[in-house]
Amino acid sequence: MNEGNRRALMVLLTAVFLWNPEQSMAKQALVRSYKNPALSVGQAYLVRYADNCIALLPLHVAKETAIPAFLSEGDSALGEAEEIDDLGDDSAVAQVTGHITKDCGASIATISRAVDTLLLNRGLATLRSVNSDGTLANMAVTIVDNDGEKYLRVRPSNDKVQIRKGHSGSLVLVAGRPVGMLLSVTARHGVGKVLRFDKLLESAEAHMATRVRFASKDAGDAATDKAGLDLAAAANGGSVSGWNAVPVDAEHRPANLVGPDTAPYWRASVEKWPVDIEIDLAGDKVVISQITLDGRNMPSVDELPGQVAIFVNVSSDGRRWRSLLSREAEFDSTGIAVFSIAPTWARQVKISIGGSRGEGNVTGLRRINISNP
Repeated sequence: MNEGNRRALMVLLTAVFLWNPEQSMAKQALVRSYKNPALSVGQAYLVRYADNCIALLPLHVAKETAIPAFLSEGDSALGEAEEIDDLGDDSAVAQVTGHITKDCGASIATISRAVDTLLLNRGLATLRSVNSDGTLANMAVTIVDNDGEKYLRVRPSNDKVQIRKGHSGSLVLVAGRPVGMLLSVTARHGVGKVLRFDKLLESAEAHMATRVRFASKDAGDAATDKAGLDLAAAANGGSVSGWNAVPVDAEHRPANLVGPDTAPYWRASVEKWPVDIEIDLAGDKVVISQITLDGRNMPSVDELPGQVAIFVNVSSDGRRWRSLLSREAEFDSTGIAVFSIAPTWARQVKISIGGSRGEGNVTGLRRINISNP
């Protein structure tokens, strides 16, 4: 075997040895703005760090919208960014909430950093991005520069194809595995600047290792200690963990439903009914007997929920929803609707809105309160 063939065989064997199905999976998301959901601001890469779902994305993409909103590849799950932190080199990490966290991709500890091996003798690559409907787009690109330390540069292999501004945050793949994240593109030459994947992951891991963790919920609280509390309120440990309708803007997002009295109301544009809101309750497992929908001082009473179904989950192993009731929401003159139920255990509650009181495609609420009075 001559030297050229021997070297080619070694490259092939190394790639096979390093290949791992989980590592090669790239879980991406489209980044949008609540102000204009039809506009693709950029892209993000989803990854798990311990119990956190985080997004890695260019810093300028994160800054372009007040609250970066995510649409995941494949299942088109929704989510949003919280606590965006600058990692340097125009890269950022953000804590992610919403349905999108149910499939957040691989653990950051399992992802290969063997970028140099993948780049060895390879000039062809793929620029992978998420379309507005959750499908994937793959653009053939050529790696035209590699500084060996931090950056790559790529150009479309087809002169008739262009890298667009909205591609920022897309992954550059070689042999199906990430080697970098696109940061920007020069308008004049159409060459994309790419941050190497090993450097991006190294920065993200170092930051997360020193970051103050979110306070964990106290799983030892007895149900009696929660009596009378609003178990949905963020101040007591509750949170909105999932939704399937995009807010009308960044100010009126789902998290406001469990926020303080000073928070704005929640208001969403609806493409398809029902609209689901999932709420993680304070504590490990609690007893609930009353759910209150607060619709006071909303822009229009016609936007208040009409038919409402309520579900609970008590399982600690995934969502196993059990139906509690389904009926018309009866709001009083002040805008309050109360649902009283027999005391029941729950970890999560899902409010499913079948339509608004009017015939429009917008619905909203000021707060959702869940308690065991």
